[in-house]
Amino acid sequence: MSIKLKRLVNPYEERMLEFLHTCVEADYKIHTQVSLSQFCAIDSPIDWDLRKFFFSSNVDALITDFDYRPCLVFEFQSSYHDNTEARERDRKKATLLHLARIPLIYSRIKDFGLLHLSSPDEQAIFNLFTGKEREKAELLIRKYCQLPTENQMELVAW
Repeated sequence: MSIKLKRLVNPYEERMLEFLHTCVEADYKIHTQVSLSQFCAIDSPIDWDLRKFFFSSNVDALITDFDYRPCLVFEFQSSYHDNTEARERDRKKATLLHLARIPLIYSRIKDFGLLHLSSPDEQAIFNLFTGKEREKAELLIRKYCQLPTENQMELVAW
């Protein structure tokens, strides 16, 4: 029996993380593949199915401030997320993040190099080849990384 090492992220996730690093200030940190239960706590009864999902789900990228308080979650989407089961998992994750008051942005490359970033309220489309509209994409991300943390969630002291 043997165990092999594998990469933590795939090439698409790697490019997205490189892009995110250019968007956030030095005071912010980007963490990958973080379990929801590492940065959120259930403080009141929730649906059993949602609770079970909470303890078994990760986010693709979590941006925290300098004190490791969550500011923004990034989910990297692909055509895999078009199937029914993946959409249901995405819905559950979005519900839990909404309950925790942590903003969520989806990213997806479509149409030959157009990076689509979307939150429930807005969207930005950035051309990865020409750089057109990059500022709008950066502003969308930076907007959430500048919100006062106390407005997003009440932290649980361990």
